[in-house]
Amino acid sequence: MFKINHEEAGQGFELIALGDYEVTVINYEMKQANSGNNRITVDYEIRSDVPQNHQGQKILYDGFTITDNAMWRLQAISKAAKFPNGVTFNSYKEWADLLLHKNLVVTVGHREYNGNKYPEVKGFKESQVAPPALQGGSITVTDDQVPF
Repeated sequence: MFKINHEEAGQGFELIALGDYEVTVINYEMKQANSGNNRITVDYEIRSDVPQNHQGQKILYDGFTITDNAMWRLQAISKAAKFPNGVTFNSYKEWADLLLHKNLVVTVGHREYNGNKYPEVKGFKESQVAPPALQGGSITVTDDQVPF
C-alpha cells in the first residue's frame, strides 16, 4: 500500500537546452510518412558517461524521410557515425541496424507543437569522446559448461 503525496511529485525532465550533446542511438523504427515516402525515425539518449547537462534524457522521433531532397540528413548522420565513405547498403534497414548504438554529437534546437516546446535535432557531428568501457573482463565458456 502507498499514499499519494503531491509534494513528492516530480516535474519530469526539463526541456533540453539548445546546444551540442554526446548521444547514443538507442532505437529506430521503419515506417511510412504521411507523404507515402519511406521514413526512418531515430531515438537518441544523452550519454551519462560524458560530463554534460541532461544526462540520460531522450531525444525522440528524429525523422529521416527517404527522398532525394532529404538524403543530405541521412548522409550527415552517417558521416557523424563514422560510416566509411563509399560504403554501400542493401537496404535502409541494414543502414539503421548499423546506426543502432553508435555514439555521435547532435545539435539540439527547439520546435513548437500544440503550444509546447520539444527538442529537435538540427545537425550532427562526430563524437569527441571514446565509447564507454565495457564492465568486467571477457568470459570464457568451455564445452563442458554448455548444457547441450
